[in-house]
Amino acid sequence: AGELAWHTLGADQVLRSEGVDGQSGLSSAEAATRTQRFGPNKLAESRTEPRWHAFVRQYRDPMQIVLLAAGIGSLYPLKQLGTGVLLILLTLFNAVEGLHQEGKANAAVSALQKMVVITARVRRDGQLSELPAGQLVPGDIVAIQAGDIVPADGRLLTAATLEVDESALTGESLPVAKGTEPVAGADTPLGDRSDMVYMNTDVTRGA
Repeated sequence: AGELAWHTLGADQVLRSEGVDGQSGLSSAEAATRTQRFGPNKLAESRTEPRWHAFVRQYRDPMQIVLLAAGIGSLYPLKQLGTGVLLILLTLFNAVEGLHQEGKANAAVSALQKMVVITARVRRDGQLSELPAGQLVPGDIVAIQAGDIVPADGRLLTAATLEVDESALTGESLPVAKGTEPVAGADTPLGDRSDMVYMNTDVTRGA
């Protein structure tokens, strides 16, 4: 069977499907079990590109291709050894410099990701606790309010004048009003699923 269309289900149906009590949330023991089953709440990391592949990719640049072709042409048939070697060395310098710049950019992005740790207010064992978003599991009941970053995809159980900026997800420039009523149609576009919120979007109003 495919994944449930959560936006088409009522709040009570969602709670039953996830095996969670709407008042007390998950127990710590059940949360630990689900963590082992589902893993951390984070996007899959992309595979690291091999260094040799990144080096070869530098030669896709049109200028690199022109310089390399000119260098090879200078070696043969023109037999201008000095010019040919110089041009080929120049392409090597450009490739190494390109790799260096990419490495610095990737390091900066990694540093920012480590600095920005999204937290979530989640109901566990009947208590509202704050923990890193990566520790959320399916079935957790999470509280959000204006100013928060949504820590995980979720079906709304309650909403009061809630609005969410989903521009990064849908391209819609204005915040979207949210509610709890189910949305008919399993294939309804993401931007029209008014009873759902999505990870890394911004809560602009309400709770």
